[in-house]
Amino acid sequence: MIWKRYRNELFIVVSFLLMLTALLYKNSAADRLDSTNREVKVSVTQIGKIAALKKQWGSENLSKKIEKIKTNIAPDKIKQFTIKQKKLFASFAGLSAMEMNTIILKLENIAVQITKLSAKRQGESYSLEVTCKW
Repeated sequence: MIWKRYRNELFIVVSFLLMLTALLYKNSAADRLDSTNREVKVSVTQIGKIAALKKQWGSENLSKKIEKIKTNIAPDKIKQFTIKQKKLFASFAGLSAMEMNTIILKLENIAVQITKLSAKRQGESYSLEVTCKW
């Protein structure tokens, strides 16, 4: 008997609860969609960066760029300059500060991984040993 009396109020409460549940579900679904979209955007930008780096590191002109390092250096100052299997082994002696800086700057601007860089001062001249790979 009491249920018949408050039947309309009960319908309103139940419909309000259903509406609140639907609202909470909709908000959580929208948040998940936004986070997924953000992750996709980050992934796409990372893929673009990876492709650009792969293009730089896999470039066939990289060996030619490395060969250009020794163009401005006198041949008597070059002790060793060998390129084997995408690795550079180079040592220089009697370099001026300007020559040493140009070698280091050229290496830094090329897409190589410098594994060893040893510079020693001997009076007014420098000796330099470099090992790189790409």
